[in-house]
Amino acid sequence: MPKRNRQQVQDRKKEKRDSRPKNEIQAQKFQEGRKAKIIPLTAQNENQKIALKSFKDKQLIVLSGSAGSGISELSVWWACKQWLEGNIDNIVITRPDKGHGDTYPVPGGDAMKMLQFLFPVLMKMKKYLGLGILRNNLKLEDDEVLFAPVSGIQIVSMPKLGGMSFDGRTVIIAEEVQSGTVAQVKALTTRAEEGCQIIITGDTTQTPLHKERNGLEYLEHKLTQHPHTLAQVVKFTPDDCCRKGISAHLTRIFEQDGTW
Repeated sequence: MPKRNRQQVQDRKKEKRDSRPKNEIQAQKFQEGRKAKIIPLTAQNENQKIALKSFKDKQLIVLSGSAGSGISELSVWWACKQWLEGNIDNIVITRPDKGHGDTYPVPGGDAMKMLQFLFPVLMKMKKYLGLGILRNNLKLEDDEVLFAPVSGIQIVSMPKLGGMSFDGRTVIIAEEVQSGTVAQVKALTTRAEEGCQIIITGDTTQTPLHKERNGLEYLEHKLTQHPHTLAQVVKFTPDDCCRKGISAHLTRIFEQDGTW
């Protein structure tokens, strides 16, 4: 390009840049800074590839199966990626308040009580969002959610989901859903407005509900009977275990026992 023409192009770019409002430039730089924080993730097996593809065009994704197959990692990574890209304003994390073994009383509201169950998820969020973003956007008190312009990163106990509604700029991560009842799963999966995405994870062999059908098993059965173009169930097996050493071997032999 001749020197004169090159200078004209540079002058036009500068003129266009100078004519933009300062707040618009700051917003663009802020968004570019967030996108630069995105950590790439590569599928470790075929089912992870299917899951990553389903995130792009499904509204309800069920990742179900063996321990160590990376289903929580996938769901958290995707939600954090959507946040950093500016596609969503809210990440809602939920799970049943029942697990294996005894739990102990914790002071505070529902979110504080759920921290003991959701610590592994939040550690993954710290990895993919960064400590500062997680600290500044995690809402642990009800009034923080109520009076904030957007919900940010919100923890909701699954039994409290009834009556709630989540808009299209929200990703819901539902963990350990095999510990939830059928009624809780019905409430969870009917909370989403158009565009809101629900990612459900769990393992039907690890349910504490031995005297009744667990919600995850019920949902898988219903979606098999009544498939929908916006829903995807991905079933992981011990062959998908990403943990090295003895974990995959033990997962396989424990699953032969049936429920844990």
